[in-house]
Amino acid sequence: MRNIAILGQKARQMLPPGARVDTVVLDDVPVACGIVETPEPEFAPDQPDNESRVLVRVRAFSLNYRDKNRIFSMVFNGVEEGFYVVGSEFVAEVLAVGSKVTEFAPGDRVMGDNDYPGSNGNGAAPGIPTNHASREIQIFHKAKLLKVPEAMPDHVAAAFSIGAQTTYSMIRKLQMPDGANVLVTSAKSNTSLFAINALKNHRVNVYATSTSDRFEPKLKQMGVEQLVVVDALCPRFLEHPALGPVAKRLDGFNGVIDPYFDLHLPRVLGVMAMGGKYVTCGMYDQYLEMIGKAPLRGYKNDGALIAIMMKNLHIIGNCIGLTSDLQRAVQDFTAGSLDVAVDSVFSSGQVAEFLDRTFNARDRFGKVVYRYD
Repeated sequence: MRNIAILGQKARQMLPPGARVDTVVLDDVPVACGIVETPEPEFAPDQPDNESRVLVRVRAFSLNYRDKNRIFSMVFNGVEEGFYVVGSEFVAEVLAVGSKVTEFAPGDRVMGDNDYPGSNGNGAAPGIPTNHASREIQIFHKAKLLKVPEAMPDHVAAAFSIGAQTTYSMIRKLQMPDGANVLVTSAKSNTSLFAINALKNHRVNVYATSTSDRFEPKLKQMGVEQLVVVDALCPRFLEHPALGPVAKRLDGFNGVIDPYFDLHLPRVLGVMAMGGKYVTCGMYDQYLEMIGKAPLRGYKNDGALIAIMMKNLHIIGNCIGLTSDLQRAVQDFTAGSLDVAVDSVFSSGQVAEFLDRTFNARDRFGKVVYRYD
């Protein structure tokens, strides 16, 4: 079976003749990558260990920002003779099911259910089903899978579960009333694109920030009232010449959706309304020190706790979401009320091209998918 892998320095020498090995440069770091063949796992449906498990063949997969940390971990700290199989999200075809599995049947298409912090079934760990979504043949507990509707094509399903489950959870926690003003930071990030599309199902006014106006027309087509281009070094958004006046006109933003707290908190606090809610799902600086680059200025108090107290703000952390969040997103997609931004699809051994487009392309808009042919 095939695996899309990051290769150790000596691993490429261990591949069979004719195996394609490429190099992609990520953040000035050369990364060896390619397709590695490994034996398929054995699966006996009647064995006790497999009675609640499902054997699948991955058809397509995609990466998330979190994968970049794991890629660099392999480059700098991995075994030289080894390799690391990448991938966070996938769409797969069911090949066989355990004796106690009634939810799925061979031929069904499935995606990962990243339910967190709980779990849908005994023996299933919470969170993402696999950090190696490109492994072509895999075995999952039935509770970690969700059936893909017929209306959802493979390239969308392979880019859906984490972004949808996370953003639907964040929006649920915000509990924004009709007419609320919501600010989405880092508008071009995959999480923010999901959030902007999902917010179309709510009667709220969506504003967004970005460091570039490159995709302003597309973002406005998605429902953004106004895109504000912000300087990455602006210490407080209330002092920003464009965003500050918008916030004052609105009496502050009722809600903020932020994928990177270390970039934006406490900068957003001044532009939030009294009693506003801020929700974040991650941080930007996950690898800079590892690759020898100066870390971000990072989160600093700078009076943030005082602002949070004085304005009665709600600061909410979010890690992925519940099964019900993913189910709601799938229902919205099936109903035609949720769009998914997919930038491009690669196949036929285009591993370096896939990685380059995923992490380097400044004109990327949405998820990048690799499809097995």
